[in-house]
Amino acid sequence: MTIRLTSKRLLITAISIGLIAYIIYLSTSSGSGKNGDKNPKNILTIAFDSKIQSGDPRLIGSDANSQYIENLRFLPLISFDEEGNTLYMLADEVKILSNKSWKISLKKGVKFNNGKEIDAYDAEATYLQILSPQTDFPPSPRKGAFSNVSVFKATSKYEILIELKTPDTSFLTNLTIGILPKDAALSSPPNVVDSKGYESGPFLLKSASASNWLLVRNENYNFSTKAKMEQVDFKIITDSGTRYSALVRGDIDIAQNAIDPDKISLLQKTKSDIFNILSGPKLSTTYLAFNFRDPVFSNLKVRQAIAYAIDRKSLLQFRLQDQGILASSMFPPNHYYFDSNIPELPFNTQRAKTLLKESGITDPISFSIKVSNSNKSTVEVAKAIAANLADVGFIPTVEMLENSVFLDQVKRGVAKVWISPWVGFKDPDHLRFVFASSMVPPAGGNRGAFSSASVDELLQEGREEVKPEKRKVIYDQAQELLAGEMPYVYLWHSLNVAVVAKNVEGYKLYSDGRYWSIINVTKK
Repeated sequence: MTIRLTSKRLLITAISIGLIAYIIYLSTSSGSGKNGDKNPKNILTIAFDSKIQSGDPRLIGSDANSQYIENLRFLPLISFDEEGNTLYMLADEVKILSNKSWKISLKKGVKFNNGKEIDAYDAEATYLQILSPQTDFPPSPRKGAFSNVSVFKATSKYEILIELKTPDTSFLTNLTIGILPKDAALSSPPNVVDSKGYESGPFLLKSASASNWLLVRNENYNFSTKAKMEQVDFKIITDSGTRYSALVRGDIDIAQNAIDPDKISLLQKTKSDIFNILSGPKLSTTYLAFNFRDPVFSNLKVRQAIAYAIDRKSLLQFRLQDQGILASSMFPPNHYYFDSNIPELPFNTQRAKTLLKESGITDPISFSIKVSNSNKSTVEVAKAIAANLADVGFIPTVEMLENSVFLDQVKRGVAKVWISPWVGFKDPDHLRFVFASSMVPPAGGNRGAFSSASVDELLQEGREEVKPEKRKVIYDQAQELLAGEMPYVYLWHSLNVAVVAKNVEGYKLYSDGRYWSIINVTKK
C-alpha cells in the first residue's frame, strides 16, 4: 500500500510528534517542585543549554559545560576563586625556579574515590597522556596549551618538576585538568573513566545521556567538607522555550546563563516571589568572527564594512535587555588587561557602504552566519545582524546548527562567519590561544586561521614577561594591532545571570561560570 504524505498530513504528523515529545519530557522530568515528590530536597536540578561533549579529562575540549562537570568530579592542581584569582587545589606549594620552570608540591592524603592517595605520578601520567598520547589514543584538544612543555616529571611522590622550552608566565593557569590515577590515565580507553573509582571531587557521575548527567555525592571525598546535596541533576534542554517552561513549572532549581534576556526581565516582574535573580561580572566576550581562508573575508575592507554595519547598541538594548556591556576588545573593562585606548566602533551605515565599495569586490557577497541553536537570544541577534548587513549591500542568511555540529564546523574551518562567545579566560595569554598563527585547530583556538607576524611577536613577548605592568604595555599594543586587523567584531560582554529557586540557599556566582559553589548549597 502506498501512503501519500500531503502537506496537511505532514503538518498533522509534525504536530503529533511534537506533542508526543513534550509529553515524554513531562513524564520524565523532575516534576513540578510544588508537591515536592518529583523534585525532592536532596536533589539539585540545574539546566544546561547544550550537550556535554566529554567527561574524560584527557579529551575535554573548549566547551564550557564539559569543563564545569570536570571541575566537580576530578580535582586539578590549580583552580580559581569567585573572582577568577588563582586557587591551589591539589597543589600545596608552587616554587618559581625561573620564568620557565616550577616545582610543585602536592597536598598529602587527598584520595581518589577508590581509596588510592593522589600523588605526583598520577599528575605526571595525566599530563603526559595529553602531551604524548599512548598508541591508538586520539589527540587531546588540550595538547596545544602544553606545546611549550619540555619536562613534566614527578621527581618524588609529592613533587613535580615542570620546565618549558621558552618562558611563559601564564603557564600555571593551564594546570586545571582533572587528575586521573596513573594506570587509568595511561591505559583506559577514550571516555572510559566513569564508575571506576577514579574521581576525587565532591561528586561522582552516576549516569550520563544526551538529556541529563546525574551526579551523586562522593561519600569518600576528603579534600574538604562533603557536599550538602546528595544528588545534582544537570538537565540538558537545548530549546530555550522548553528550558523556560521547565524552570517556571518548578522542574529546575538553577538556570545559569541559560534563560533568554527577555524572559529574565519577565521573571523579575512576575515571579520575584518564586525566584532570586543573581547577576554579576562574567569573564565572557561574544564576537562575530571571520574565516581568513576565504578570500572575501581576508579582505580588511569587507570586515570593516561588516563592523560598521552592525547596530550593537540597539542589539544590546532590545535583544539582550541591557544584560551586558558593549565590547571593544577581548577583555571587559574590569579586567586588568583591558585597553581603554581602543575606540568603540560606531554604527555607521554610510561608512559601511563606502568600505564595501572600496573593497574592490563587485559581485554580491552572499554568505551564512553560523550560530548555535542552543541560545535563542543569540539566534535572534544573528538575525538582527543579518538585517543590518543586508541594509548596506551584503546578502547574508542565518544558519542555526545543533551545538556540537556548530562547534565541529567552526573548528574544521567550514564556517566563514560565525557568532560565539569565549568564556572563562583569566590570563591575557588567551589572546595567543585565539589569534597566534600557531594556534589553528587542533593546536588551539585560532579557528579563523588569522595570521600576523607582528601580533605573534607581541603575544610571545607578553607570554615571556614576568612583571604585570610590562605585560600590560605589551598586551595593549597587541590589542591595538588586533583592533586594526579586525579578525573579530567584538559585540558585548555578557553579565553572569542565574535564576535560582527561592528554596535554594548558598549558591554563588563565579566569574568564569563554574558551579563550584553547589557543594555548599542546601534546599529548604
